[in-house]
Amino acid sequence: MKNKVTSQLWIYLTLLIFFSLVLSTLAFFALMYLLTSLQIIDTNNFRSVPILLIFGSFSILIGTIVSAFVVHRVLHPIMILRTNMEKVAKRDFTIQLNQHQSIKEVQKLYTSFNTMVRELNSVETLRNEFTTTVSHEFKTPVSTIQGYVQLLQNSELSQAEVQDYYKRILNGTQQLSTLSDNILNLTKLNNENFVLDKKNFRLDEQIREVILFLQPKWEKKQLEWIFDLETVNIDGDEEFLHQVWLNLIDNAIKYNKVGGMATVTLTKDDTNCCIEIKDSGIGMTEETTQKMFERFYQEDTTRKTQGNGLGLSLVKEIIDLHEGKIMAESKPGSGTKFFVQLPL
Repeated sequence: MKNKVTSQLWIYLTLLIFFSLVLSTLAFFALMYLLTSLQIIDTNNFRSVPILLIFGSFSILIGTIVSAFVVHRVLHPIMILRTNMEKVAKRDFTIQLNQHQSIKEVQKLYTSFNTMVRELNSVETLRNEFTTTVSHEFKTPVSTIQGYVQLLQNSELSQAEVQDYYKRILNGTQQLSTLSDNILNLTKLNNENFVLDKKNFRLDEQIREVILFLQPKWEKKQLEWIFDLETVNIDGDEEFLHQVWLNLIDNAIKYNKVGGMATVTLTKDDTNCCIEIKDSGIGMTEETTQKMFERFYQEDTTRKTQGNGLGLSLVKEIIDLHEGKIMAESKPGSGTKFFVQLPL
């Protein structure tokens, strides 16, 4: 069907040029006849009219052939582009057109097409990875919950075992809840129509509230807290920035050692405020520090069993939307330090 449509377009343009040449020639002879009839031009000068007719017809034929060749040369790259666009519509993102074209406009068109296909291929790869990873992340806690529910059906379990299984089921449901919340928040942030709900609020009070909210967790690990929070007012999305501190401080607790230390400081200058969150926990490798803000990235260590690889990615996107910066320093066994900078 596509070849038929292209062929018809080529024929239509060729016929259009042919009829234009015919009409131009007829108009020329009509004008000459009119001028001769009015005796504006001497007819003795036009005794070779048959020769002119033959020459005119031959010119029309040559013009039509040349025009057909030119039209075909112009339409051929468009035909190639159309064919490959249909392949892309069928989710074939491996196509790349030859950008070395003699026609500058076609070269630009092919270059834009290749760029578009590469971007679509990248998006498709990310989508497939996202789907696969999310499926795996949901499957793991669901399977765990299912397994412990089946174990609870055993009437010979001790009370301690029952309580332990209930605790593990609760941890699984909390993991599912956190994963769902992170996915929903990432989806919201990636919506092109999303706009931060910025308002002025006390950042130091927000961070202090998060620390108090997580008190049961850090008391259980017997952590010692050191925090120095300057009074800072900031224009930002209070809900999403709360998610940032909740994630970073929770990590400082989760990956810290029992009886360890955690430090939170908040300082400011004329244009920015800086937040530093430090723990004395298990730390991370250099590779993890470089990739930790990628979605679903998890280090092959103890961390893998405690997270879903979305929290820090969410943190990074929130900070970026606030035109801020986030960095991390860490070494295995030496704890981790996060630096966050936000404009005032």
